[in-house]
Amino acid sequence: MEEALNRYGSAIRWGAFQKAWDFQAGKENPMPDFNALRNVKVTGYESLFRKVQDEGNTVLQTVEIRYINNDRLVEKSLTDEQKWHFDVEQKHWRLDSAFPQFE
Repeated sequence: MEEALNRYGSAIRWGAFQKAWDFQAGKENPMPDFNALRNVKVTGYESLFRKVQDEGNTVLQTVEIRYINNDRLVEKSLTDEQKWHFDVEQKHWRLDSAFPQFE
């Protein structure tokens, strides 16, 4: 679990948004506009809260993401409420919640 959450956080932190999108569970959530995300520079990614549930198969995590949209040059922050589950068949952690909305 720790490794998957760290890999996802690193992908967001370094602007590898398509790599972060690969963690999405069923792709029911709308796909982000990856072209628009080219203007986003993440300046911080900090886990604020983490709770393990369902005998270790579900994780709820709250993350603060700080970022700059290069078109506006103003730092903003968002709170990302993440819900993760362990996919037993594929033996991978998957993200059920929506992709962060960088506005």
